[in-house]
Amino acid sequence: MAPNLRTFLDMTFQLKQPVMCHSEEIGNAEFMPTIVLLEWEKPPSDDVNEFWFPYWLKVRGKWKYGQFAPMIGEDALLQLLSQAIRQDYFSQQFLIGLAETIKEMLGVPQKH
Repeated sequence: MAPNLRTFLDMTFQLKQPVMCHSEEIGNAEFMPTIVLLEWEKPPSDDVNEFWFPYWLKVRGKWKYGQFAPMIGEDALLQLLSQAIRQDYFSQQFLIGLAETIKEMLGVPQKH
């Protein structure tokens, strides 16, 4: 009997504009990354919520679905980001933007 893998789609976000990219195989393409918050009815791990990263590519005027979209649980994503931040993985500009967004969401007053 197969496990119950039913999910509920909570939220989906994608960029306002695609990102232009280039590869030797296909040349120029538009890349549209997306983040989807899924909630499992019966979680396959310790995380009830998982993030899925589907994407689309526009190649030669036609949108194609990216079939190799990874998924990661909320706890694992936090651990991964925390480790990467502590190891100076991200630029200072990225971290400042992330900090401002987090402060805004937590209602922390901004310094002017």
